[in-house]
Formats: sequence, structure tokens, C-alpha cells
Amino acid sequence: MKKSVLLSTILCFLMTTAALAAEAPGMAPVTPALLPASGSKVVSEPASPTKTASPKAYTVEELYKNSQKLSKEKVIVHGQVVKSTSGIMGKNWTHIQDGTGDKKQATNDLICISGTAQPEVGDEVTYIGTVNYNPGTRYTITLEDATIIK
Repeated sequence: MKKSVLLSTILCFLMTTAALAAEAPGMAPVTPALLPASGSKVVSEPASPTKTASPKAYTVEELYKNSQKLSKEKVIVHGQVVKSTSGIMGKNWTHIQDGTGDKKQATNDLICISGTAQPEVGDEVTYIGTVNYNPGTRYTITLEDATIIK
């Protein structure tokens, strides 16, 4: 009996804390759990799908295939540096490839534009940055404000 009372108290505390945290500006509302009688399992309504705050990792090919949908989204991409040029509009432009995409369709090479990072050709890097979709230009997509995370 004491364990179930303690468990119920802890559960109520956690739910209240989560509900209060969700009321902070910019947070999604929390759906309260339905509390059954003591000793029963807690049942909650399924959470509605929401966009995750953390970026998702993609291959170079996936970025090209989903470029319109991912435009202005923060993403992670891993690849090998095949070209690195500094001083283009005050930034470093690094071309990476990961073995995906089609060279003939120019979907195998991603330009990561950074104000700081400039790896060497041959380095394996993981970038985090914002997808910039540029239809009708030489570079259909670029990764802006790219930062090396590994």
C-alpha cells in the first residue's frame, strides 16, 4: 500500500511539473494522463506528432530529394571533403560527398558554407547547418551556417 501511494505521489509530481513546464512560452501543451485507481497502470492519450527540436541526419541524396520540404530546416550531414575553397563572399565553401546521389544529375555533391570551418580535402566531417533551397541556380541546395560537429 505504501509503495502504491508513494508511486502515485511521484507520478502526480512529475505530471504537474511537466504541465507547468509546458506552459512556458514556446512550449507545446501537455496532455494530462488519465489516472486510474491505485495499483492500476497509468494510461495516457497518445501524443500528437510534433516537429522535433533537434536536427535529423540525412544523406546528400536525401537532402536533394527533399530539398523543398527541408528548406530553412536545420539538418545534419556526414561526408568526405572533395573540395574546399576559402574567401568566397567572405565564407569557406566545402564540397562533401557521401557516396549517395547521382553525379549526372548533380545530386551527389553538397556545398557546406561556413564562416569558420575549413577542413582539408579527404577529411571525413559531420556538419550541422540550415538547408538553403535555390531552384534554377547552379547549386540547387547548399548548407548555410554550417558548423562541424565531429
